[in-house]
Amino acid sequence: MRGFPLISLACISLCVLCHCKKGQHARGFNAAVDWKLFDKGIQIAENRSQVALVLIHKSWCGACKGLAASVERSKTFAELAEDFVMVNVQDNEEPADERWHPDKAAYVPRVLFYDGRTHQLLNITCENCNAPNEPYFYNHVNSLVASMKRAKKLAKKLLIEDQENSKDGAPDKPEL
Repeated sequence: MRGFPLISLACISLCVLCHCKKGQHARGFNAAVDWKLFDKGIQIAENRSQVALVLIHKSWCGACKGLAASVERSKTFAELAEDFVMVNVQDNEEPADERWHPDKAAYVPRVLFYDGRTHQLLNITCENCNAPNEPYFYNHVNSLVASMKRAKKLAKKLLIEDQENSKDGAPDKPEL
């Protein structure tokens, strides 16, 4: 019985650490989501052949803060996030590589969907966002949730096509 308090303390400490870790990189974008930093998130997506949602934002940006507020309150967003590797890129963490700037612009917030299986960006842009020159710009969680659903559907379709093509002897990686 003497060891019971120590075991209890260890269990409580472990629970606290696990809880803190999940929202560790949320930066105002829903602490219930298991956000990853860029390099780690992309590595996980590739290792799991999973789609990553890459959120690029700036700490000083008003539009980013507005998106964060709507994302923070959304249970639907948090539920859908379970199907993605969630990558949170803030300020100077933004990658310089051109592939992370598909429209050659630097506006924020931007959301990209990266297919860890094919190592390519999925062509998912914000529909009905009233920003034709900024296709990856999101200003509300509703448009982001709609794109997350489309990304899930597209990734599943591409996987099925890839499996069918590999049965037929066609190339492994589809064009996106």
